[in-house]
Amino acid sequence: MKKEYIYKICIIILFAMNLIQVGGSLINSSRPPRFEEREGTEGRERMPRPMSDKNDFQQKAIRMLELNNKQKIKFSELAMAHDMRIRALQKEQRELIGNYFNKPSDSVLNLISNIEVQKIKFTQRHLNEVKSILNEDQYQNFKQFKRDALRIILK
Repeated sequence: MKKEYIYKICIIILFAMNLIQVGGSLINSSRPPRFEEREGTEGRERMPRPMSDKNDFQQKAIRMLELNNKQKIKFSELAMAHDMRIRALQKEQRELIGNYFNKPSDSVLNLISNIEVQKIKFTQRHLNEVKSILNEDQYQNFKQFKRDALRIILK
């Protein structure tokens, strides 16, 4: 009778510890970040990228620049156009890099370099377009916006 009593107590203690552990992990767990797959990674390991970075920065930029509704719409259009153009250039660049490693040549390296130059120039144009939609009283926040945008770009 005494052994059964000890076994029951042990089982109850182990069950309680298990409940505490599971409950604690549910309380302390955070949701995993959502990921999207990069385009143009066929045949290679897909690299996840947090989706929220871009969207979070866009919302932060709208607040930082204190955009009105009309400016928000234009800013979103500019951001989407910039993103689409940069993605297309990155896809083209990845393909050229793959080609380079299959058959190295200076001409392919020059094409890869030219695409990098295009990405930089296009981003500078994008920043100028964003600045052009601002009112004079919003210019003071543009410097911080540009710094934060470049920090994300250079990650």
